[in-house]
Amino acid sequence: MSIFDKWKAGGLQIPKNKEATRNLKTIEATAPKLLYFPMDMHIGSPAKVEVEVGDRVQIGTLLGSRDKGISTNIHSSVSGKVVAIENRRVFRGESTCVVVENDFKDDADTLESIVEHLESEEFSERIQDAGITGKGGAGFPTAIKYNKEHKEVEYLVVNGSECEPYSTSDFRCMVEYSEEIVQIIRAISRIYVIDDTYIAVEDHMVEAIEQLQKAIDKTGTEHIRIHVLPSEYPQGHAGLQIREVLGIETMEGQRSGDIGVLQSNVSTIKAIYDAVYDNRPLVKRIITVTGPMIKEPKNLMVRIGTPVSHLLEECGGLLQGEVDMINGGPMMGRIFHNTDIPVDKDTTTLLFMEKQQEREETDCIRCARCIDNCPVDLQPILISNTYREGAYDKAPALRSESCISCGTCTFVCPANIPLLEDIQALNKKWKEMQS
Repeated sequence: MSIFDKWKAGGLQIPKNKEATRNLKTIEATAPKLLYFPMDMHIGSPAKVEVEVGDRVQIGTLLGSRDKGISTNIHSSVSGKVVAIENRRVFRGESTCVVVENDFKDDADTLESIVEHLESEEFSERIQDAGITGKGGAGFPTAIKYNKEHKEVEYLVVNGSECEPYSTSDFRCMVEYSEEIVQIIRAISRIYVIDDTYIAVEDHMVEAIEQLQKAIDKTGTEHIRIHVLPSEYPQGHAGLQIREVLGIETMEGQRSGDIGVLQSNVSTIKAIYDAVYDNRPLVKRIITVTGPMIKEPKNLMVRIGTPVSHLLEECGGLLQGEVDMINGGPMMGRIFHNTDIPVDKDTTTLLFMEKQQEREETDCIRCARCIDNCPVDLQPILISNTYREGAYDKAPALRSESCISCGTCTFVCPANIPLLEDIQALNKKWKEMQS
């Protein structure tokens, strides 16, 4: 059966809250004196450290190499010297970090040009060499997706929906780099012999739609189409978007690649352009720094490894008062407490909100809102109860691992039950039982 049956009734309508940054051009953030590079800023195995304390590095120098299985490379985003290799607190928990002292010379290493002989094998190897991961927030090594023969691929779907409130990094990427996005999409279409390519955007992204269409028209590329989605949350989820755009149902346990679809976030597509045409590994990305507690909200082009504290300075600091700091948006983001944490490859938004009072949790009133609004047809309250009862072995029967972590259930719950938190905790317990 399809895991998206409930989506047929429509998604959740939530405030976008993008006004503070949607019309602000991306500006280059200054580079800090010290940068911190976690070896596990991606899903899977941490990268293996390839440098030693005292080594001189340049922009693009390999700091960590892809380990076996799911993993990817990590490169320096500044030139300078390795001054420490240490364990530090990062967004994904504790990680070995390579610490680089910036010499502010910006000397750079580049990758070898491959444009003249660009075929599927070289293409996926370039993505791997460049250390590109999904920039929509998940951090999955992108080369694994693109390591396919052309006969295995029928569609390309570029995800530009950016349904999370406050975030405008993908929107600005589409507005400012529309020609680069279309150019690399054309290359992907040629390499994988794809006749049907779609850029999925939400209907409120008028300027992005206009700029992308201009770029498409300029190249005369008829097979690239803009698919305008309604502004419903969580429109950016892979399976939901595939059904909306292609009319193809993703069945339980399937990934997009299993049904002949290449799917990448639009900022990931831009990173692939940089790797292929500019021979640059992934060393920087657009990050939206925003929220009612930041003095000067901005869209910044940020070097990977930059501490959050440095970006706060770039934006004038925080207003007085208690602050909730969130890595990501208010729906799927996670609260953090230490501004020394470095931004990584999948940091899309840094959100600074007025500290919320703890909402008092009450008993479930059996309204079924969490069930009615779950886009993947789960029963969140039953999963929550199962976790709290310690019946972890019931996770498969309740399909809790199908949760897409959108936070809709928690958002609509009038009893203030942390349903998503309980679902994630149950899944963690179940995985521990299997290991």
